[in-house]
Amino acid sequence: MTEAEKRYHDWRACALDNETAAELNAIESDGAQIEERFCRELSFGTGGLRGELGAGTARMNVYTVRRATQGLADFLLAAGLPKRAAIAHDSRIKSDVFAHETACVLA
Repeated sequence: MTEAEKRYHDWRACALDNETAAELNAIESDGAQIEERFCRELSFGTGGLRGELGAGTARMNVYTVRRATQGLADFLLAAGLPKRAAIAHDSRIKSDVFAHETACVLA
């Protein structure tokens, strides 16, 4: 089993929202999709955390946003920086959802 397949199965075993669970079920027999979506973690670029929307560690979704936000929170706490943040969103699809999830994790 590849690392991507292991991540895929880990995600399927978690209690995910219905939309994500359905998306993961739909690619169950598509090794190429599993590899593409789970071969890596979504990383920050010059424009921030961006990627194709969808289920997987290499895609933009509430789970990758929450994980990145927790990393930011851990950094702020470890550095002794003020526990404040400004959160914004724009007109991109799910930007408001991701902003809300970010606020929930930081709270």
